[in-house]
Amino acid sequence: AAGQSSSQKFTGYLVDVVCAGNHATEPGYAENHDKNCNLMDVCIKSGYSLMVADQKVLKFDPKGNEQALAFIKATNKDKAWKVVVTGTVEGQTLTVKSIALDPGGR
Repeated sequence: AAGQSSSQKFTGYLVDVVCAGNHATEPGYAENHDKNCNLMDVCIKSGYSLMVADQKVLKFDPKGNEQALAFIKATNKDKAWKVVVTGTVEGQTLTVKSIALDPGGR
Protein backbone atom coordinates (compact mmCIF):
# COMPACT_ATOMS: atom_id res chain seq x y z
CA ALA A 1 0.00 0.00 0.00
CA ALA A 2 1.15 3.53 -0.69
CA GLY A 3 2.71 5.32 2.23
CA GLN A 4 3.48 2.15 4.15
CA SER A 5 7.10 2.11 5.20
CA SER A 6 8.80 -1.17 5.90
CA SER A 7 8.90 -2.48 9.45
CA GLN A 8 11.62 -1.28 11.79
CA LYS A 9 12.80 -2.44 15.19
CA PHE A 10 12.39 -0.08 18.14
CA THR A 11 13.95 -0.71 21.54
CA GLY A 12 12.53 0.88 24.67
CA TYR A 13 10.39 0.28 27.73
CA LEU A 14 6.84 -1.02 27.61
CA VAL A 15 4.78 1.37 29.76
CA ASP A 16 1.05 2.10 29.79
CA VAL A 17 0.05 5.42 28.20
CA VAL A 18 -1.15 7.07 31.45
CA CYS A 19 2.13 6.44 33.26
CA ALA A 20 4.25 7.25 30.21
CA GLY A 21 2.45 10.57 29.83
CA ASN A 22 2.83 11.48 33.50
CA HIS A 23 6.35 10.20 34.15
CA ALA A 24 8.26 10.07 30.83
CA THR A 25 10.74 12.73 31.95
CA GLU A 26 11.55 11.17 35.34
CA PRO A 27 15.00 9.52 35.37
CA GLY A 28 14.75 5.78 36.02
CA TYR A 29 10.96 5.69 35.89
CA ALA A 30 10.65 3.40 32.86
CA GLU A 31 13.11 0.87 34.27
CA ASN A 32 11.19 0.65 37.55
CA HIS A 33 7.66 0.66 36.16
CA ASP A 34 6.20 -2.71 37.13
CA LYS A 35 3.86 -5.42 35.92
CA ASN A 36 1.19 -4.65 38.54
CA CYS A 37 0.87 -1.09 37.26
CA ASN A 38 0.77 -2.26 33.63
CA LEU A 39 -2.17 -4.50 34.59
CA MET A 40 -4.26 -1.93 36.53
CA ASP A 41 -7.65 -1.26 34.92
CA VAL A 42 -6.99 2.41 34.23
CA CYS A 43 -3.62 1.54 32.70
CA ILE A 44 -5.05 -1.21 30.49
CA LYS A 45 -7.78 1.17 29.29
CA SER A 46 -5.22 3.86 28.45
CA GLY A 47 -3.37 1.51 26.11
CA TYR A 48 0.35 0.90 25.92
CA SER A 49 3.37 2.70 24.59
CA LEU A 50 7.07 2.34 24.05
CA MET A 51 9.28 4.81 25.90
CA VAL A 52 12.37 5.23 23.73
CA ALA A 53 15.48 7.39 24.08
CA ASP A 54 15.10 11.11 24.82
CA GLN A 55 11.85 10.48 26.77
CA LYS A 56 9.98 10.08 23.49
CA VAL A 57 6.76 8.07 23.76
CA LEU A 58 5.33 6.05 20.87
CA LYS A 59 1.73 4.96 21.45
CA PHE A 60 0.67 1.54 20.20
CA ASP A 61 -2.15 1.08 17.71
CA PRO A 62 -5.28 -0.80 18.99
CA LYS A 63 -3.99 -4.19 17.81
CA GLY A 64 -0.62 -3.41 19.44
CA ASN A 65 -2.41 -2.70 22.73
CA GLU A 66 -4.00 -6.16 22.60
CA GLN A 67 -0.62 -7.75 21.84
CA ALA A 68 1.04 -5.80 24.65
CA LEU A 69 -1.57 -6.85 27.21
CA ALA A 70 -1.25 -10.53 26.22
CA PHE A 71 2.55 -10.21 26.30
CA ILE A 72 2.54 -8.66 29.79
CA LYS A 73 0.19 -11.34 31.15
CA ALA A 74 2.27 -14.13 29.62
CA THR A 75 5.67 -12.82 30.73
CA ASN A 76 6.96 -13.55 34.22
CA LYS A 77 8.80 -10.26 34.73
CA ASP A 78 8.23 -7.62 37.39
CA LYS A 79 10.23 -4.56 36.32
CA ALA A 80 12.48 -3.25 33.55
CA TRP A 81 10.17 -4.14 30.69
CA LYS A 82 12.82 -3.44 28.05
CA VAL A 83 11.45 -4.72 24.79
CA VAL A 84 12.08 -4.77 21.07
CA VAL A 85 9.00 -3.86 19.05
CA THR A 86 8.83 -4.49 15.32
CA GLY A 87 6.47 -2.24 13.44
CA THR A 88 5.97 1.03 11.62
CA VAL A 89 5.65 4.57 12.99
CA GLU A 90 3.36 7.26 11.71
CA GLY A 91 3.47 10.44 13.76
CA GLN A 92 3.41 9.31 17.41
CA THR A 93 1.67 5.98 16.71
CA LEU A 94 3.53 2.69 16.48
CA THR A 95 1.73 0.01 14.47
CA VAL A 96 2.93 -3.13 16.24
CA LYS A 97 3.81 -6.33 14.41
CA SER A 98 5.62 -8.05 17.26
CA ILE A 99 6.86 -7.50 20.82
CA ALA A 100 9.71 -9.39 22.50
CA LEU A 101 11.89 -8.90 25.54
CA ASP A 102 15.16 -7.22 24.63
CA PRO A 103 17.80 -9.98 24.84
CA GLY A 104 20.30 -7.33 25.98
CA GLY A 105 17.98 -5.99 28.68
CA ARG A 106 18.08 -7.14 32.30
